[in-house]
Amino acid sequence: MSDVTLPIKTLSIVERWDCTSCGQCCRGAIIPLDGADLQRLRSQQWDKHPDYRGVKTIVRQGVFPRRYRLAQRDDGRCVFLTEQGRCRIHEEFGLAAKPLVCRMYPLQLVPLDDVALLTVRRSCPTAAADQGRELLAHREAVRQFVRERPQLAQTVLPPAISGNARRSWQDTRLVTGTLERLLTDSQYPLVRRMVHGLRFCDLLAQCRVVKQDRQQWSELVTLLAEGVRQEVADLFRERVAPGKAASVLFRQTVAEYLRLHPRFAVQPSWRERLRLASAALSFARGKGPVPRLHDSFPDGTFEAIEQRKLGHLGAELQQPLQRYFETVASSHQYAVLSRRGWSLIDKFRALAVAYPVALWMVRYFCGDRAPEADEIIDIITAIDRGQGWGPLVGRQHLRRVSQLAGLGELERLVIWYAR
Repeated sequence: MSDVTLPIKTLSIVERWDCTSCGQCCRGAIIPLDGADLQRLRSQQWDKHPDYRGVKTIVRQGVFPRRYRLAQRDDGRCVFLTEQGRCRIHEEFGLAAKPLVCRMYPLQLVPLDDVALLTVRRSCPTAAADQGRELLAHREAVRQFVRERPQLAQTVLPPAISGNARRSWQDTRLVTGTLERLLTDSQYPLVRRMVHGLRFCDLLAQCRVVKQDRQQWSELVTLLAEGVRQEVADLFRERVAPGKAASVLFRQTVAEYLRLHPRFAVQPSWRERLRLASAALSFARGKGPVPRLHDSFPDGTFEAIEQRKLGHLGAELQQPLQRYFETVASSHQYAVLSRRGWSLIDKFRALAVAYPVALWMVRYFCGDRAPEADEIIDIITAIDRGQGWGPLVGRQHLRRVSQLAGLGELERLVIWYAR
């Protein structure tokens, strides 16, 4: 890693955000704490506060290295979130006393080789709906965050492209730039763009990544990208349901994402763990009633969800989901900040799997009626949270994604659930 702080730049896609104090970021989110955060919290002496005596406010995670996070209530709320939906730290000591992650969210910096891209996490409802001021208006605040934690805007190693094969940042950005162009190509619907990206990754995975010199690499990436549009045309003429093995892997992924839905509340008990284990078996089986992971979730059957067609979604409903994938690709979030240790190709495949997951959720939560805008925003929250959630960034999910790719079913899944 370089010690040089990179210049901060916003995306070519105009993003908007302002905090509306909805408190959603304080529910179900893991807030990591660095040394400065810990020092500030300890100096606030919450252990002596009458409302927090005997209440754990900081939780230790791991041993080597020793890490800490903010504690949560039994329902997943931050221990400092009040019944009125406000932050107790903010109320008592002011904004600057909060952990840096809390102050910065949903603003996010993505460090590349020569620039740090400023974007937003769309698990924030206001960010997902593109409401508020343009991100340029927040750039000075972000510079202050960088002064506190310079590593936010310092370049990191580029991800391996395939397996452990790594190239320079310049060569890696040829690939991420190509995937960005494919995923933001407005002459095609989002489903078609996603399949173009997947086919490009499939073709690239078959190449010897480290054998070409820079000129050969540039020519190879360009050639592969030019061919994908024609290669996938036949897949859209007859949409075929995914095979049995792929369906099991997909439903297991859906079950993980459902636990990130804003309506889901964690209940830390053995009874709850047994219930979730039973639900996981039902999702693998994929027959009969869908287990209701939360009381607010609807009733439904796996069979009905598979048979249900989405119908026409108006621009108001399509745009937030489309903007999510466009901005994640343009900001390189999926490539740099998510799923550390995964190859770039596998990272994009995991991002692509989130698309049919989102469309499965639309079928599940909305049934035969048209979805509402707030329901789409909740689904975007779930898939965005998946970028950093343990079960969806670890080895087990990597195996699922790799198996789906090995079966040749990723493109079929995307096309099937977009019908």
